[in-house]
Amino acid sequence: MPELLAVQSLREELLGETISWCRNQSKYYRQRFADAGEVKCLTDMPKLPVLFREDVVDNHAAILCDPSLPAAVQHTTGTTGAFLQLHRSAGEQKFIWDFFSARLCAAPMPNPRPLYLSLSNAYHGSLIGMPTSAYTLSAGVHDMAQAQQARGLLERRYNLPGVAPQVSLLMGTERMVKALTAYLLADGYDLKNSPVRHLALFGGHVTPARKRLLARLWQADVHDQYSMTEMFGGATEAGIGGPWVFDPHVIPEVVHPDTHEPVTEGVGVLLLTGLYPFVQQMPLVRYFTGDLVEVTAPVDSPAGLQVYYKGRISRSVLDTNGPVLPLLLSGPLYEALEAIPDIAISPRFPDLQAGSGLELTGDLHYDVAHSEATDDASEPESITIRLGLRYAPWMYPDRVREVVANLTQQLFESHPETASRCVDGRLKLSIIPCEATEVPPYDSK
Repeated sequence: MPELLAVQSLREELLGETISWCRNQSKYYRQRFADAGEVKCLTDMPKLPVLFREDVVDNHAAILCDPSLPAAVQHTTGTTGAFLQLHRSAGEQKFIWDFFSARLCAAPMPNPRPLYLSLSNAYHGSLIGMPTSAYTLSAGVHDMAQAQQARGLLERRYNLPGVAPQVSLLMGTERMVKALTAYLLADGYDLKNSPVRHLALFGGHVTPARKRLLARLWQADVHDQYSMTEMFGGATEAGIGGPWVFDPHVIPEVVHPDTHEPVTEGVGVLLLTGLYPFVQQMPLVRYFTGDLVEVTAPVDSPAGLQVYYKGRISRSVLDTNGPVLPLLLSGPLYEALEAIPDIAISPRFPDLQAGSGLELTGDLHYDVAHSEATDDASEPESITIRLGLRYAPWMYPDRVREVVANLTQQLFESHPETASRCVDGRLKLSIIPCEATEVPPYDSK
């Protein structure tokens, strides 16, 4: 409890500084916050308007709180909305480095220092430098040559002063860690007897089943980090399948998708606020992440706000006329489909030539369509899921019926409102088996 109070106190102190900074430095925020009045406490957050990605894109220059040349330009990939660039100033980068360096100095340096391998990528622009007690090596996995180099780094014993002789932690985006895993297995590398004992993932959604698979293959702990380019800070999963715990230097909120009223139980949309001085040039206040979460511990609980990830709002079906009623959440749907080996997968990283194991990196073939009920109620609301199978459905009719029945049962169990509406005829759920070529791959983001 004392630790939670310290976190809440820090957030409230930095919230006041953040709002003052935005009002003083940015014409856009000055106008945006004009009607909010004084904002000092976390309970004041609903006074402020919600910020959408389109708002940032359309007002990119006006939102800047520092017009100087950025020390780093980062960007989103555009897979979940409009392409967006973020500016990071030299001042905020210096603060971040100094702050986390001071935290490291307050703790004894491990002896020897651990050796980490970071799988580098250029998907999001310049990275923010972070101090660490580890000595970090870097490698890529985008083609065979890079993957071979990564294997060489894992196999080698080093003689670096004060540093452990072998890599103990592998970190990277979820696709890159999966790709290297598939390559190493195809290349005959003994994952279980490797020196790697920790896998650190960030980026896209990884199902608990896939994390358990990675943990078993490597005989390693798996740590998953919720992160997005727009924010410095995010959340850490408390064990595989556990709740997400937010970093002290961000303010999380869960709100109704339409009204933006606070949600203290059930499902809502995650908002995040980056705090000054961790962000200075382009702070985002009450940013609409587009991610649906289920509140597992509310803000005022002894543990603070904790959530379960439930998928993207743009790929889910919700009844938002009152409290949010999930009819189809993209997260649970993806987890259910990923466990069905009949569904076709388009792998990534073909240059690795790692065979069918590269399906670990790929996208499932399925799509979702939603239709409202007709005005005259002649047709009920409908949700249609098309599955792209590895075979022609007519070849294995018994297996297809089994797949459809099992998936329907799982969706009813994870979406009780859907089950109830299907029973009384208000909703029609259709699962249509197709050949893989009829259904494009579906990015889990």
